Amino acid sequence: MSYPKPVAGLVIRYNYLWHKEKSEGHALGSKDRPCAIVVYHAKTNDTIVVPITHSPPEPGEEHLSIEVPAELRRQLGLDEERNWIRVSEVNRFQWPGVHLRALPADPRRYDYGMIPPDLFEQIKAKLYETMRNGRVALAKR
Repeated sequence: MSYPKPVAGLVIRYNYLWHKEKSEGHALGSKDRPCAIVVYHAKTNDTIVVPITHSPPEPGEEHLSIEVPAELRRQLGLDEERNWIRVSEVNRFQWPGVHLRALPADPRRYDYGMIPPDLFEQIKAKLYETMRNGRVALAKR
């Protein structure tokens, strides 16, 4: 089994470590989840991902998430529940790292597929805006 080429916009299965979990001293996230690669640097293998979660944004924090459209959920093979991409925190790791996970439905794969370019541009813009406002938590792994 080989790893996919890490490119911006690729949705991978990853053991995401939430900022709250890291601050509580955890080294592993509570579960594996889809995450979107937002940055990959080929020279250093630095990879930055944002999490995709079923949890809706907290009231007043709707601007820190982007809902995954139903059609994209189907294309990626995610479940029918609503999902949100969080831009208020990221994980940074060296590709492929020890936290990349195989898909439950296909243990030969680590990725769900690509986010369309227009949605990816929205994610990047919202992430950069959130970074400029000092609202992004980073967990380096």
